[in-house]
Amino acid sequence: MSASVEQLLSQLGLGSLSASEVYSYPGRNENWSGITDTGNSVFVKQLRGSPGESLKRYQRVLAFERLVKGGVQAVPRPEFLGGDEEQRLLVFRMLDDIRSGSELAADEEFTESMSAEAGRALAALHRLPFRAEDFPGPDPHPFPPVEDLRSLPLEIYVNATGAFVQAWALLQRDAALLEALERLRAAEAGVARVPVHGDLRLDQFLVSGTAFTDTALTDTSFTDMAFYVNDWEEFRLGDPARDVGAYVGEWLHRAVLRIPGQETDDAFSPVLTHEDVVARGSEELARVLPLISAFHRGYREGGGPDDDGLVVRATSYAGWHLIDRLIASTRESGRLSAIVRAAAGIGRTALLDPRSFVSTVGLGEAP
Repeated sequence: MSASVEQLLSQLGLGSLSASEVYSYPGRNENWSGITDTGNSVFVKQLRGSPGESLKRYQRVLAFERLVKGGVQAVPRPEFLGGDEEQRLLVFRMLDDIRSGSELAADEEFTESMSAEAGRALAALHRLPFRAEDFPGPDPHPFPPVEDLRSLPLEIYVNATGAFVQAWALLQRDAALLEALERLRAAEAGVARVPVHGDLRLDQFLVSGTAFTDTALTDTSFTDMAFYVNDWEEFRLGDPARDVGAYVGEWLHRAVLRIPGQETDDAFSPVLTHEDVVARGSEELARVLPLISAFHRGYREGGGPDDDGLVVRATSYAGWHLIDRLIASTRESGRLSAIVRAAAGIGRTALLDPRSFVSTVGLGEAP
């Protein structure tokens, strides 16, 4: 832990971690957490990346904090205690007894009530009142990266894994997919923009104080549940369907990855027949659809924007999320597994004809 962390904690009146047991967690940023000598539980994050890119992410976090403090409806998030722009340090109140949404989903303990709460939290974000000056300068979202699909920058290419190049070659040759992504980017430019999270995944949801009576994916008993949304480094103005679609895409991705079951990590291994894959896919989709429907219900109850085309665009973004997961997998593996390719294929189908798949992904009927 650097001296700059101790200096910032002292400036904020939070004490020192020098004599405390300090924990760090894996991730793209440096982080430290512990209890200071004055009894303050803190989580400190230092943003990695190039100076320009990390500065933008730091400024987005502060822009979110300024905006949410002036909002009439609270967005549940960890308490922000202060920061240091030069060192890209952010300090938050450390939460007790926390489990992430991805951990709960892996243990089959993410309930419909939690999913509805996620929808209400997202609706509160999308309803935040804002002024143009709250978002200095244009800050378009970098994904889907349509320009890279035309020509991949040399720096990315020379540092890419073989699996990444293979995946990108598949995408670049797909003219229909490229047209669908271009339509999606054009649609975002034509809708009323609202404050969006911009990088929504299940591990961005934090739940504390739960006391489960069972592990069913339906409503279950819990006490003193507190629900938070975390990681605001990609916060900006955008299409609300982007966040909605990312949430849907998370569950679809998990459903597809569970198809192989215990026997194999490859959906097209000889262990599984085509009929097996189809049957398991149907089972896994049926398992997550109630969660998606509960989320959408909570989002509507919370007053989230609901223009006529939102669920169609959200279905497209869910499709992109599955393809984005394909790209992300190439950074973790030397090959493209069949099951990850299958997930991307489902994403492609949703992108090419999103209106026909709105009900299939649990967002009701297309207008």
